[in-house]
Amino acid sequence: MIRTAVFPTVRRLVIAGGIALVALGGYSAAAGAAGSSGPATTAPYTDPNAVGTIGLCNQAGQQVTSGSTTAAPFAWLAVSTTPAPAPYDNDSRTAILNAYQPQNGLPPGEWSGAELTASSRYTNPQVPMAAATSGDDSLADFMDNYHPRWDGFLQLRMYLGTADQPQYSLHYPALNIQVVGDTWYAVGGGTVNCTAGTAESIESIVLPSATTTTPASTPVHRSSSSSGSSSPGAASHPSSAGATPTGSGAATPVAATQTGSSLGWLAIVLLVILVVAAAWFLVRRLRPGARGGSSGPDPGDPDPGDASAAAADVPAHGPTEAGAPDPREPDRLDSDLTVSSTSSASPTSTKGQHQ
Repeated sequence: MIRTAVFPTVRRLVIAGGIALVALGGYSAAAGAAGSSGPATTAPYTDPNAVGTIGLCNQAGQQVTSGSTTAAPFAWLAVSTTPAPAPYDNDSRTAILNAYQPQNGLPPGEWSGAELTASSRYTNPQVPMAAATSGDDSLADFMDNYHPRWDGFLQLRMYLGTADQPQYSLHYPALNIQVVGDTWYAVGGGTVNCTAGTAESIESIVLPSATTTTPASTPVHRSSSSSGSSSPGAASHPSSAGATPTGSGAATPVAATQTGSSLGWLAIVLLVILVVAAAWFLVRRLRPGARGGSSGPDPGDPDPGDASAAAADVPAHGPTEAGAPDPREPDRLDSDLTVSSTSSASPTSTKGQHQ
């Protein structure tokens, strides 16, 4: 009975646990394979207003194609591949780097976004540039308000400006980036020359040098004091260390690896739960007195030996010793005595009546 009732249940639990582990292992392997292939090669959308692309550079003047989302600023320099059109190519020319949140079902003109840098003055109208400072936000700060909803993608745009003219945003250079875990990756784009000109953020011009730090590779009107202040900024915001220059290979995405590790721990926890549940069920089934699993008499049941002894003390039906009444039939004994007394008294009473 124990084998019939317990072992099939335990076997079903083990089989179910094995199936769950195989499924989790397959999903983990798929996630690991996806992680090893790197980020997407193309964006899931197109922007008809985008003309040209943007390259991102670190403080050393090297183009970078990936980096940490927590590095501040997000990138020290943004470089356009499209020359500034007139009149945005005059001496008052400026450029600014914005980020936008692509949303499926909405045209690019209706996407939400915000500035990643302040306006910058740049020297080469053929290569518009937007410089950042240590006072600018990281990409993670931007994502706190504009989370990437469409496959982890964000879009960078460079808008141009000049004196007495509205900001030029009809057409713009753009760069698509994909966020995977705590790392961003440039998707598409092209090669730019980070040293084709120089740029300086308006923040560096109007704010004290202790508040902002300009990139060491892109100063305009730099003084010796601002040059000395660039090192602390580089130490406090090591974006060049957290970014991958073009040509040195992109960093491997970490989100899928973290996902696979989490799934491995989940599989272990599930297996432990199944083993504990099977052991608990087995103990319950084997415990004395449990339904369908009793292998002996219950401690509360009467001893069969005592019942046999009691039954032996009670005489069986039938005649006992000669002349001895049956103790199991007291009512019958009384009835027989009554009838006997009546029978012996009846002749005398009849005789008296005849006399």
